[in-house]
Amino acid sequence: MDHHDQHHDDMSSPRSYTDSQWSPPPPGFRELDQIYAADGSPHTYSNPNSPPAVSPPLPYEHEYHQHPQPQNYETYQQGYSTEKETPYGTVAPIGKPTPDFEGPEVVPGQFSHYPHGGRPMSPSSHGGTTLTSPHIRPYGFKEHVDPYDNHEAAPPPVPPKDDRKCGMKKRTFFILIGVIVIAIIALALGLGLGLGLNKDDSDEGTVHPFCRENPESCIGGSLNSEYLSKKGVFNGTGIALAGESWNKGQRRIFTLYFQHHTGDIRFMQYTTDRKWIGGGKAQTVAGDAKDASPISAVAFALNETQYFHIFYIDKNNTVKQLIQSNTSDIWQPGPLSDLNLKAFDSPTTGLQACYKGNFYGDNDYTKFPTASGLNNTEQFEGQTGMNIWFATDDSTFLQYAWYSGQDDTWAKIEPWSGFNGHAGVGCYSWGAGTTSYAMLNNKDNDVEFWWKDTNQSAPSTPTHPINSWQNASMGAIKDVYPITSLGYTTYFYAQMADRSIKGFNITYNAENTTYIEDETFTVTDISNSVVGLGGTHLTVTAFAEKRGEETLWDSLYVFFQTAGDDITAFTRGLNGGEWTKGSLSIPDE
Repeated sequence: MDHHDQHHDDMSSPRSYTDSQWSPPPPGFRELDQIYAADGSPHTYSNPNSPPAVSPPLPYEHEYHQHPQPQNYETYQQGYSTEKETPYGTVAPIGKPTPDFEGPEVVPGQFSHYPHGGRPMSPSSHGGTTLTSPHIRPYGFKEHVDPYDNHEAAPPPVPPKDDRKCGMKKRTFFILIGVIVIAIIALALGLGLGLGLNKDDSDEGTVHPFCRENPESCIGGSLNSEYLSKKGVFNGTGIALAGESWNKGQRRIFTLYFQHHTGDIRFMQYTTDRKWIGGGKAQTVAGDAKDASPISAVAFALNETQYFHIFYIDKNNTVKQLIQSNTSDIWQPGPLSDLNLKAFDSPTTGLQACYKGNFYGDNDYTKFPTASGLNNTEQFEGQTGMNIWFATDDSTFLQYAWYSGQDDTWAKIEPWSGFNGHAGVGCYSWGAGTTSYAMLNNKDNDVEFWWKDTNQSAPSTPTHPINSWQNASMGAIKDVYPITSLGYTTYFYAQMADRSIKGFNITYNAENTTYIEDETFTVTDISNSVVGLGGTHLTVTAFAEKRGEETLWDSLYVFFQTAGDDITAFTRGLNGGEWTKGSLSIPDE
């Protein structure tokens, strides 16, 4: 039994908690053979015949002098609980007289409300004075027990009720509670021990299974769910740029596509007055992209119509194509989506599309910019279209091609094997002449340059075969980041093993493609300490604002992530100078 319960139970009992004996008589009652003095009176009676002192009037408005009818009362009904306790009082032996001078026996329950509503009066003593008593006699009290009185047996003691809690005996209840508490403690200790021993495993549970063993091939939330962006752009977002320097009718230089932290693919535009607009919900392109999906953009003009093509991988690892033209603001599914092509199911997957055949639809080859800044003198290839590469496993890419005039047809070209399917792809196929280039990262983390000449009128030789992809081994870039993104406009860019972004001035010349190390540069700021997120996507372009033959200003643009919820832009002049940087303001909603 709980001692607290025992204490509360004893509050209703006149027994002492310490010795379980009857409580002593109330103060002022001493069992002495003497006449008691009246409360508040300084005098005592010297003998029974002495005149009594007059007691102060009682605070009652009425006195009832009629004798009340004898009634029987249960002494334990009011004021006291009978539960768990035996009746307080016991009845004196029948016929034993109680002397007048003996102190009255205090019986609990006697001091109850009287049926006549008033207070019993002291006995009258002929003169109307009231004898004061050490305690007001209860109703029906007798000084003597008359032998002829009917003896009423005391009510039988009420047996104590079983101590019960929630329908169970108290002891059983507390045993059950104890068992439950012990079980909870044991469970908590077991879980705590398990979580403590497996803390590393629990932390790893937030990591994609592939990334647990290959962290250098992952980025953002796939490394740890804590890295997921809560604002700005998605950590590991694809970044793509569609330049419009060929589009003289628009007041925008280019359009930038990215994945918002909510998962949507959106776009922002950079205007000719060098201001950014867009990036909100109204600029949403797609809402079904997989996390950190690569994004590729191709924009060109065809038959006086401007087209924008966006390529990405959806949540089901399907390669998707969306198309928008200047005749409608609605993004429509392209024919590549209808093929239901499946990309590599991995947190990071390579994908890149390129325009081919001429300078984004402009057949005037003299307008094509060159790295030297001089006008182009070589004609474009007659046929125009697009190529796309996407990984299907960790070492294989598939290539598909589309040609103008065949609006609904994408043709499978050939698989590319022996490359890193988690890394990006670069391409250059819109230049002068008939040779196209593709750049891929091999298993040794070297970027390889592959070329293909489609000039059917040229002789095919062992060193320069026609219409066949060949590796220009002299152009390889060593020691890049395993899943580097690749980009080319004017300069070729890659992320190096130390996570810096480096630019290369490539001489594209088929089997003789190469670069000069002294002409390379690192994208940085005045602190010379800029590094990107490991595996960041990047996109690049170049632009020159002219008035006639006069160049008003020109700039290189390089975009990549440095923090995780950002897209940071780096700019400098085409011919050199200090780099400046600034983060794009991306709406959080």
